[in-house]
Amino acid sequence: MTLTKQQVREFIKESNLVSANNEQNALKDLFKETIQEMLEVI
Repeated sequence: MTLTKQQVREFIKESNLVSANNEQNALKDLFKETIQEMLEVI
């Protein structure tokens, strides 16, 4: 899945990303279901 620059800007704005820690937490939330599924397969 490829995101456009506009989609990335909207994600940053909606997630209120003002620090690296905010960004890390937002990405964890975004991908947690996918990561969980991957771990269950292993």
